[in-house]
Amino acid sequence: MDYENDIFIRKFELECCNKTLTLYQKQVGNVSCIVWDAALVLAKYLDISCQKNKFGSEWLRGKKILELGAGIGCVGMTAACLGGEVVMTDLQEALPILRKNIEKNKKHWETVGGSAEGQVLAWNKNAHLDFIPDIILLADCVYYEESILPLLDTLENFCNTIKDTYILLSQEERDTPNQISVWQKFMANLTERFKIENIALEEQHSLFSSSDIHLMKLTKIK
Repeated sequence: MDYENDIFIRKFELECCNKTLTLYQKQVGNVSCIVWDAALVLAKYLDISCQKNKFGSEWLRGKKILELGAGIGCVGMTAACLGGEVVMTDLQEALPILRKNIEKNKKHWETVGGSAEGQVLAWNKNAHLDFIPDIILLADCVYYEESILPLLDTLENFCNTIKDTYILLSQEERDTPNQISVWQKFMANLTERFKIENIALEEQHSLFSSSDIHLMKLTKIK
């Protein structure tokens, strides 16, 4: 299939900074093809949180931010538009469309001092990058049972307790039997390693939020 003919576009507006991201998506594929609802919920949470007194417009400015399972890059690019220094990571096969989106939208964060780049990162207990994040972002990354422990190992690797690194996780809870089992196993293992703070629906965007999508702040148990 012709790669360029497989592409379609979605626009995503950021209210806090009056910018509109252009998101290239793919017609065909299993993962890293479109922006999922959980990613929209997390991106909009970042967006509106920079408007609230609780965080303020400078919340993400200058922060070193790591996104795991970035897909097409909606969440990480939103953070970059809000001044974050963002490294978006995924498997090698996801990088072409991720980097295409970064190149298309870079003018939005370059004007505010943000930055964004895409890198390959496989989840495992030895996962490593040449920076220590302040914040880790991930959306809809809990899908396969075999990836649960590698994901949690990776999160632990990057959670620097001296720097008080924390995680913002957004995940749609699906009701198929296999996905119910995967989510239950993930939560059971998560609670052994991390403190969980659920972010209430009223703290999220009024339109980009759902009771089926869990938004959490996680901190490593010391």
